Amino acid sequence: MELGASSRVLSNNTLLRFSPESTFRRRYQVPVNPTSLNHHQRRFSNASFQLSNSYSIRETTYKKVVNMSKVDSREFELSSLTALSPLDGRYWSKVKDLAPYMSEYGLIYFRVLVEIKWLLKLSKIPEVTEVPSFSEEAKSYLQGLIDGFNMDDALEVKNIERVTNHDVKAVEYFLKQKCQSQPEIAKVLEFFHFACTSEDINNLAHALMLKEAINKVMFPVMDKLIKALCEIAKDNANVSMLSRTHGQPASPTTLGKEISVFAIRLGRERQEISQVEIMGKFAGAVGNYNAHLSAYPDVNWPQITEGFVKSLGLSFNPYVTQIETHDYMAKLFYAFVRFNNILIDFDRDVWGYISLAYFKQVTKAGEIGSSTMPHKVNPIDFENSEGNLGKANEDLSFLSMKLPISRWQRDLTDSTVLRNMGGGLGHSLLAYKSALQGIAKLQVNEARLSDDLNHAWEVLAEPIQTVMRRYGVPEPYEKLKELTRGKVVTKESIREFIIGLELPEEAKANLLNLTPHNYVGAAAELARNVDVAVNLVNGTKVLETV
Repeated sequence: MELGASSRVLSNNTLLRFSPESTFRRRYQVPVNPTSLNHHQRRFSNASFQLSNSYSIRETTYKKVVNMSKVDSREFELSSLTALSPLDGRYWSKVKDLAPYMSEYGLIYFRVLVEIKWLLKLSKIPEVTEVPSFSEEAKSYLQGLIDGFNMDDALEVKNIERVTNHDVKAVEYFLKQKCQSQPEIAKVLEFFHFACTSEDINNLAHALMLKEAINKVMFPVMDKLIKALCEIAKDNANVSMLSRTHGQPASPTTLGKEISVFAIRLGRERQEISQVEIMGKFAGAVGNYNAHLSAYPDVNWPQITEGFVKSLGLSFNPYVTQIETHDYMAKLFYAFVRFNNILIDFDRDVWGYISLAYFKQVTKAGEIGSSTMPHKVNPIDFENSEGNLGKANEDLSFLSMKLPISRWQRDLTDSTVLRNMGGGLGHSLLAYKSALQGIAKLQVNEARLSDDLNHAWEVLAEPIQTVMRRYGVPEPYEKLKELTRGKVVTKESIREFIIGLELPEEAKANLLNLTPHNYVGAAAELARNVDVAVNLVNGTKVLETV
């Protein structure tokens, strides 16, 4: 039998087979074609076998349920139930803010924007006399096509594409149709897409998609996450906690300081993302302005196109082939991977702290933790976050490795890959929101933290041997090792050892005042200063504009 499927005999000639595929077929009444079965399925369906658990598999009767032409086609249209990606189904409500930018609609919108802005740029070049300066009315009309672009417009572009079988050419034809009624623009319709290769339009559209999505959707949630960690750090700056290195008790810290470490790390990577230059090219079919110079040889096209790209808020890449080299994308996506890796580390640590009962989780009425164990309150938000971060990193790492590679002056492999940028960002966004949801449920269990410290007096071996070193007591490390390693250490045994040391009275008194609760060094101060360290006090940056 196939993995993931099970069978049980209901009668002498009927086999009920449970599997995702069979469930889908029964629900939508899809007929099963015996000839489409693989070798093992046919073998099981045409013969009788006796299994070790005394179930027998007999001949299955395949019955045509309904003619395919009678199936309601709406059942197969895209919906939350039929979407192949959970981002477009189960998790849509949490990631839909990315859709205006990272979807097919977003790509078409930014293509329209670039095509119109290029026509407007041409009208400002004195040597291009065929495209005179537009009146305010004409400019307003063109800007209105950008500002008023909607779903019906995008669908119209897709309808044109069904004929052209070329997505960028469909945008050009769409704009020509829209502008036929405007007298000034109607005279220069052929200057839409002038001297452009499709990738001139696409690379700028992709750059704008990323920039807008990250600035308007990703950064606000990332900043909210970092700020949430800062709040936890400050609120728990003085809450002592037993450290664990190699999973074993180690020198105490504070809960706030340990959370502040993640806030600082995430803030640093968030800043790295904001400093990535989002780049664009506009140099024609192979990056040499061949077509531009053939039509207008006296125009300084490199200077013109640099100004055009920068006017869109992008950095200019002058050395390219047909495509922008995508090196900035690799840098950008890897920066997200680093941010995500740090958050995975946080998710796992908090998961462990919940397991240790350092954190309790606020319960929500009606929620179920386990289908069989009623008591369970599972750390599902952090597990969801970790899982989605892994999926995001897989997607983003692939994009980073693949996109900078293109055969000779260009192959088309980047085109289909670029359509998947939204997946990596979508799973990242979902993970950030899941982590925030989990953080909101956390309650610090100070009693449990205190109890752990009360049973860990051995951690004071470190400060004792260090003070002994200062005052020249021989073999301090070895003496503390003999006292503590592998043994049960109590408050009394530690105090007895300290009292017996040949140390100045002040030093001895300081050691006697130490407990696992107050031996935390500068942890509390570090946690209290987390806002300054993470650089949120003075605001955060967005992706740079030129």
